[in-house]
Amino acid sequence: MNAVTAGGGPKRVPVRYVRRVRRRRSRLRRAFLVFLLVLGVLAAAVFAGGLLVVNRLNGAVVPGNLLGTARAPRGVKHGPLNYLLIGSNWRNDNPGNGERADSIMIVHIPRGAKSGYLVSVPRDLYYTIKPYSPTGFEGSTEKIDAALNYGGMPLMSQTVADLTGLKFNGAVEARFDGFKKAVKSMGGVNMCVDEKVVSVHIGRDKNGHYAAPYTNLTGTPQPVPGVTPQVYYPGCQHLAAWQALDYVRQRELLPGGDYDRQRHQQQFMMAVLKQTASTHTMSNPIKLDRVVHDIGSSMLTDTNGVSVTNLVLMMRGIKASSLVGLRTPSYPDEVDGTSYVMPDDGTPELWQALRDDTLQEFAKSHPELVNPLNTGGS
Repeated sequence: MNAVTAGGGPKRVPVRYVRRVRRRRSRLRRAFLVFLLVLGVLAAAVFAGGLLVVNRLNGAVVPGNLLGTARAPRGVKHGPLNYLLIGSNWRNDNPGNGERADSIMIVHIPRGAKSGYLVSVPRDLYYTIKPYSPTGFEGSTEKIDAALNYGGMPLMSQTVADLTGLKFNGAVEARFDGFKKAVKSMGGVNMCVDEKVVSVHIGRDKNGHYAAPYTNLTGTPQPVPGVTPQVYYPGCQHLAAWQALDYVRQRELLPGGDYDRQRHQQQFMMAVLKQTASTHTMSNPIKLDRVVHDIGSSMLTDTNGVSVTNLVLMMRGIKASSLVGLRTPSYPDEVDGTSYVMPDDGTPELWQALRDDTLQEFAKSHPELVNPLNTGGS
């Protein structure tokens, strides 16, 4: 391996340096495997010894029929590929509360599988959800996140497919409790907070006990006297699993509302990648086994009949630096006293770019819709 000296001639790079660079790249690629699992892509780069991790993943993931009629044809080898990631608010300790989509994200892998796009769909998007006979749901026009409650992942997937005109190559549903378990197995995550975030869910009373700091979360949040809310201040910091989960759920008191939350969710995913790479999780066999098992078992996955091993082989060229976060062109509004998010004139253009595999051009034309993902965390 040669480099060029200041005088223009070749300079021999020490073999030990080359090996260090390769080891760093190998760790990053192994971390990318876990990162994409969190995203729902279920793929990564091929690396020395990587198939051992892939085989472990094959045994850890919990399969399910999540796509229903939104399933893409099988056999696509080089893209474009589209995966649906749904974050559910289902709680094992409160099943009577139902289930809605806390986050809706499309992971788009362009043809050639050298880059990736994270497209967040507003959970409050005003949309007509079609009838779903298996559950007796008659259809309604309301927030798009309700599709998960009326018909589970098959209806949720079909509703996003109706919205975008896409068919999906795979899907993942990550539930509230599973998310926390997966992040806990990694020892938390290092993340750079880009704005002051006040929690409406977690606080402490005068005795230091956990208590809800706000009420009326479906309207204008009202502070609870005597309860101090959890606050996340700007700057790079380590978040425990419960903090990370709380942080990425916040929107009520943020100036940009759900748009800020979508950006924070995308940034969190990038932080997970950096965390797994920098803490050498992948070089610790015991910790690696626990992380892979916890992440895989915390999610329901539908890989559309493609093994995780083949997904790894298909996407070995993706790098973290190539990931781009996008938000859906839309604006907040009210209908009959209920707050919603409405699509604007640019929304059909985004869906067209997804279908045509031209998101790179779309992002260049709409820099205001691009979310910064590399926030400096390590």
